[in-house]
Amino acid sequence: MPGPGGGRSFRERLLGILPGWASIVAMLCQAIAVVVLLTIVVIISHHFGVLPLPPSTSNPTVTESKLPLQTEEYFLGGLKDDLPDQSDEWWLARADHRLIADAIFNCKEVTQFTSAYMPRPYFSALLLDLDPRGNHVFRNKLTVDPELAAREKAAPAFTLSSNDQDLLSLSDAIARSRLAAAEGAKTNFPWAQRLGLTTLIVAALATLFVTLQGRMKPIELSEEEQNAIGGAGLWARIRHILFGRGCGFRWVAFMAITLSITGTSLTGLRQVYDPTRTLTQNTRALLELRQLHQEIMLGVKCDPARKQIEASRRSTDWANAIRRIRANIIPDFGAFANLDFGGTAPRTDTPQNQTPPQDDGGPAPPREAATTDRAAPAASAPAPAAAPPAPPAGPTDNP
Repeated sequence: MPGPGGGRSFRERLLGILPGWASIVAMLCQAIAVVVLLTIVVIISHHFGVLPLPPSTSNPTVTESKLPLQTEEYFLGGLKDDLPDQSDEWWLARADHRLIADAIFNCKEVTQFTSAYMPRPYFSALLLDLDPRGNHVFRNKLTVDPELAAREKAAPAFTLSSNDQDLLSLSDAIARSRLAAAEGAKTNFPWAQRLGLTTLIVAALATLFVTLQGRMKPIELSEEEQNAIGGAGLWARIRHILFGRGCGFRWVAFMAITLSITGTSLTGLRQVYDPTRTLTQNTRALLELRQLHQEIMLGVKCDPARKQIEASRRSTDWANAIRRIRANIIPDFGAFANLDFGGTAPRTDTPQNQTPPQDDGGPAPPREAATTDRAAPAASAPAPAAAPPAPPAGPTDNP
């Protein structure tokens, strides 16, 4: 409806005052951008301490639990400057040994505290204080809780039987051997990888250039060109050899000879320094040690009447296995020599390898029976019957 005097209507004047849809969308985007920017500024200020925010009190019923620290936390706190990566073998070896130590602790039926809160002398007696270097030390770098001090003061005497000590010693020897095997494998792995890839690349390039040399033909220079090159200066001759006519064949021949010599040298180097052999042996020994540790854990049995670990029938087999596997672990310098590993070399302290005594005319001492000798047959062949005794001689007739 037109306004009085032929002017604009009320609707037209209202539409002229209100912004359009495009303006509304633009203003909303600007408002959202301002809110996001302010939020980012507040978060960054709170992160750097410029604008600290008060703690949330929306759920006042949830309170922080103040549980005492476990003995394992005190031990790890003393090693916080020397703790290895989470993928290190030290964590796995200690975890396996801890299962055996917990089984021995639970067999003692200590009711004053659990294995997680055992006193530090108990912790060390069970050989749980193995550090990443293979030593046994409990460093105190954390403030000792009064409750822990009270438990240690009131703790009864912790006695280990001979079976307990043998099992702990065997498990600790396996754990330290695992650390040595893992360290040897980790040290030699990058060198074995580099040497193997270098040898492979050099051998492939040498084969390529030797094949190209057989396919190419040298360019024969005329007598005048040879005389001109021979009469030129030193730099001119070098420039002709490197970039002159027929330089492609010369470059291919040079690379074929150089790469062949390099490949042969690398092969000879592996005879003197072979990290792959050390890596393979240590990795195999590490896997066998892990398997042996698992077998020992599954073979632990408690004697409730005597409160000690039962002696396993396989203790001797486990001791021989750890001796054999530890002989397979090669140190870093073992890659520089062709060592005899695996315990196959004869020992010098056995009676079979000792120098026999000089023959002084007396009877030879009896030879000790070796462990590999076969048992004598149960029944031997009967001895031949003795000859019948001769009749007594009659009296002699004297003349």
